[in-house]
Amino acid sequence: MNQQQIAALLLALTVSSSVHATDDDARAKGIKWLVQTQKGDGSFVGLQGLEVQSTSAAVEAMLAAGMTRSPQYARALTWLSNAPGGSLDSRAWQVAALAAAGRDAKAIAGMIRDERNTTVAKAGTLQYISGATYTTWGAYPGYGAGSLDTALGYGALRSAAVSYTNDTLDMTATALCIILPAQLASSPWSGAWPHALPQNGQPSHAATGSLAATAIMLFELKKQRQAARFQSISACGKSSPGTIDTAMTSAKTWLIAQANGDGGFAERNPQTTNLEASAPVTTAMAIRALALFAAEGDTAAGTAIANARTWLDAQQNTDGSWRGDPFVTARVVAALPAAAGAQLTDSDQDGLTDVVEQQLGTQTLVADAQSQLDPNANSVPGLTATSFSVAANLNEAFSYTVSASGGNGPFAFALLNGALPPGLTMAANGLISGSPSASGSYAFDYEVTDAASTKTLVIGRIDVAEVSLPSDGDVPLPAWALVALGAGLLGAMRRHSWRASA
Repeated sequence: MNQQQIAALLLALTVSSSVHATDDDARAKGIKWLVQTQKGDGSFVGLQGLEVQSTSAAVEAMLAAGMTRSPQYARALTWLSNAPGGSLDSRAWQVAALAAAGRDAKAIAGMIRDERNTTVAKAGTLQYISGATYTTWGAYPGYGAGSLDTALGYGALRSAAVSYTNDTLDMTATALCIILPAQLASSPWSGAWPHALPQNGQPSHAATGSLAATAIMLFELKKQRQAARFQSISACGKSSPGTIDTAMTSAKTWLIAQANGDGGFAERNPQTTNLEASAPVTTAMAIRALALFAAEGDTAAGTAIANARTWLDAQQNTDGSWRGDPFVTARVVAALPAAAGAQLTDSDQDGLTDVVEQQLGTQTLVADAQSQLDPNANSVPGLTATSFSVAANLNEAFSYTVSASGGNGPFAFALLNGALPPGLTMAANGLISGSPSASGSYAFDYEVTDAASTKTLVIGRIDVAEVSLPSDGDVPLPAWALVALGAGLLGAMRRHSWRASA
């Protein structure tokens, strides 16, 4: 290796180290802002109607930041688990976040499965595949099929491991005969997917490419391909999986070309076909799709991601947010490299990593994560339980009963995250009892479930301290000794008084 090569290598290492440091700083600031803007019920609210999408994104961001033991994460998950259904995309993101967190999302994914649009292939037509049904999704049940919604629908079933008869055959047939034919071939859209899949009456702008639809479709096709879920069949002049691989390569190439000179990604104006200004959430979506290819050694995808992250770091507001919006901020944080090494250090074990606590200005050696939460944890309307903080003495009997109101009693209580002090246990009726055997501050989350299976999350804290001794070092007498001593002194005083009077 010559001197020029050595110099180039050192420069590359320096730049890489600087980029990682910038990404780490941006992630910590972004999480700090999310912690500060979380609602008391655990949700994140930006634009009206995007509560589920925003909270789902925040859960994924906290996962990437190593915040899974924090009360903020637990409360967001509780809200998300109970969030009402809405559009297809809100429920699909909800399923993806819950599944990533290890929660059971089968019920929600099952509803998405049952609301799919189906078209039975007819014998004698080019698109006929024996036993196959073309399966797509629209924004709501009965709506026309969309590229983005269809990709999200398949993603929800995959994430939650929800299946149905002939599901992989249906998906493969749909890919070959509906999804791939919808991929655009004319410049500057060659390789992109439009918002709407081919159907009668679609507006003219729907026939132009969409970065959001393409990124989400590419992501899902790649995930399904990695899971080997496409069957080896031929239909509509195409074969699986070869033609699907070709379509993904074309989509990836088009997606990379949607980066502006500043590194950020943007949609193209459907009228002028020019790239618009780079946008954080668009850039985050592009990174999400391209990361699957970069992980396999695709250098073009890797370079595009590195440039995009550099641009994202520079777009962060001084308060830590991107565009002052929870959905955008959380999507960007999730698009940054996942926290690793020192970025995961949590010295006080309260769930907030040290780097986030430094941004918040809280103490890294004191379990104070719950101080950043609204104490009234009402994650579900009607079912309420209030957080608490109590003190206990080391090696002395302790008893405290938590309670709940509203909802449909009786209530069941269970420890969910964190830990009680050693020696204490929580009973199903909410009684915390025992004798703590170790001093310290213990923060934890417990779940309350009512008779209707409605759940809410509550935070608690117990501070265990040793019983302090008097400052002069004397050992305090027990109560019985004080009584005996008092009686003796009283007797002595009476005898002294009797002798004096005699």
